Amino acid sequence: MKVISIFFVVLLFEALVSATAVGRGSKLPSGCAFSSVPVPAATNSPAFARPCQAEGDRSSSADTGFKYTFENPRFYIPWIQLDLSPEGAGIVHFRRGESDDLLDRKVKLLPSTLSKIAELIARTSFLTSDEDYQSKRDFSHLGWMTISVNQGGKERTVRFNYTEKQDIGELSEIFRAIANQAIMLFDIDLSIQHQPLDLPRMLDTLENELHLERYAEPDQLISTLRDIAQDDTLPLIARNHATRLITSIQKGKFRSPVKPK
Repeated sequence: MKVISIFFVVLLFEALVSATAVGRGSKLPSGCAFSSVPVPAATNSPAFARPCQAEGDRSSSADTGFKYTFENPRFYIPWIQLDLSPEGAGIVHFRRGESDDLLDRKVKLLPSTLSKIAELIARTSFLTSDEDYQSKRDFSHLGWMTISVNQGGKERTVRFNYTEKQDIGELSEIFRAIANQAIMLFDIDLSIQHQPLDLPRMLDTLENELHLERYAEPDQLISTLRDIAQDDTLPLIARNHATRLITSIQKGKFRSPVKPK
């Protein structure tokens, strides 16, 4: 009987150890809820991630000051949605490839970016206007954009694939650039954790996108780039590139769609 009792004690101990290991899971990118299923150490794509989102982060239309959606089933990222509170805190949701998995990352805008969005909305009388922003020229093959604003008890939604209204076009570019930057940081986080050898290529892409003014807030990249530069476990070429990018951003070499007043 003593032998049998010891045997069951050993089995119980092993079960507890196993449960603890699974419960710890793998570290997920910023903006994701905890997942009890570990993320594999390596995947076929640096963009691999499990769909994740904390219930408290799900924004309802009543809580959202601004919403931007981009849709094009032909694109590798066919759907993007940006939800922002009036204070500039929010989340970017997106899908990748043919997967239905919903990925996301939190964002918190700089005051200057939020101020520019408010300026464009006021300048266009967005909430009180009934103007159709869709141009007679059809560019639906490049995707459809939807912008919603909920402010002061008023709400309006517009949809277009191309507009000749400069301020609305600028507003759309800013929203898209916020989403682009969040998705790039999401991918960089995953690469650091699971495929660090992909980092040099990803930083090349990041720098190219910065030159093309496709990121809304270059200054918000510095924190992640500094983490890369100071991490001795990452490839030296990536650390050096991150250091150069930090210097270039601090010197104001990269512009963004958020134009000064």
